[in-house]
Amino acid sequence: MNGKHIKEKVYQLLDERAEEYFRYLGEFLHHPSTLGQEESAQQYYAELLQNLGLKVDLWYPQPQDMACNPYFLPCRDDYAGSPDVVGICKGSGGGRSLLLNGHVDVVPAGKNDWEDSPWSGLRKTGRVYGRGSSDMKGGLIANLMAMDAIIKSGIKLKGDVLLASVIGEETGGAGTLSMLSRGYRADGAIVPEPSDLNICPVSLGVIWFRIRVKGLAAHAANAYLGVNAISKATLIIQALDTCNEEKRTRVQHPLYCGDNHNPFNINMGQIHGGTIATSVPDEVVIEGRIAFSPDEDVVDAKKVVEDAVVKAAEQDSWLREHSPEVEWHSFCLNSGQIPTDHPLTTAVCHAYEEVAGEPPVISGTPWGTDAGAMIRVGGIPTVVFGPGPNAKAHQANEYVEEKKLLQVAKVIASTILDWCEVQ
Repeated sequence: MNGKHIKEKVYQLLDERAEEYFRYLGEFLHHPSTLGQEESAQQYYAELLQNLGLKVDLWYPQPQDMACNPYFLPCRDDYAGSPDVVGICKGSGGGRSLLLNGHVDVVPAGKNDWEDSPWSGLRKTGRVYGRGSSDMKGGLIANLMAMDAIIKSGIKLKGDVLLASVIGEETGGAGTLSMLSRGYRADGAIVPEPSDLNICPVSLGVIWFRIRVKGLAAHAANAYLGVNAISKATLIIQALDTCNEEKRTRVQHPLYCGDNHNPFNINMGQIHGGTIATSVPDEVVIEGRIAFSPDEDVVDAKKVVEDAVVKAAEQDSWLREHSPEVEWHSFCLNSGQIPTDHPLTTAVCHAYEEVAGEPPVISGTPWGTDAGAMIRVGGIPTVVFGPGPNAKAHQANEYVEEKKLLQVAKVIASTILDWCEVQ
């Protein structure tokens, strides 16, 4: 059987079993998997992997295993109730390996605006609804669909295929870092984040910061005896605003243009300070995030913020003597990129054209993903390509389109067959 006929057999099986796959996704969505509550969903996915005949590795990430990694910023003391899962399909040898990586954790559903339960997995009008359907349990099921169809078609591969479902992406990527610390590697990887069928060989990075600005407390009636931390904090905020505008002009990338509006920005999201109107506040805390280009590393991103704070402090006599403290905390997704003509990018693009009958859109992700860690830490060439509409991620009535889920599964299956090679 030639390659074309093999793929047609796989596509046919995917079509025939589509209803069962959509049911899997609905059941998957029944398991809420917010921070610290991922275990039930992971057990469900592990069972699906076992039913494929894969060897399954389930473990609980340990902070000490990742402590030496400069990209690890823990947001919790332990990961009880939050296991990682990897299913392993061993090839016969001689082919390239492929890692299919996705995150099972989802953001909280919120309380308002849902037409049905956020955990319903409801199917209607060709869509599957529920928190995580787009971001990104739909992508995890697409990975499973592709592998299931290949196995049930009786196809033997030369290269290994790894299916990973990790925790912690929404809170900084601990699950993928743990997977890498455990030694999992491949010759290439696909992350089916909700790219709306765009093929993304580049991902921007995101890291959170906290800035403490010190003042000197005093009664408001004797304000001259104190130093108002809020007033001093405005100097830092103004400096970061100026830095942000300069950065958005200076930092450019060919895959970030048009509708993406250059997302490499600094956002100050929270400010805390003061206790009562009759007191001069002695501390203000500014919290925010910086998004950075695939051409930049975490170290570069940190320097942008730290230099802006130092420069602002140098202009003020109080701040020169009482330097604001910059802390990096809780969340870090590194940037990463591979060339648009990398063999993996080319393979996914070719598979897309075969399935869709038209050239793909190649772009960069406007949000952080686990792809950056896999590229920079794991040395794994990685492409982001998935079914969900990013515009619905983290929103009420989140959904994924069934036809796009099926299309992504076919593209991934085609890529597996070409990349890993048929025995």
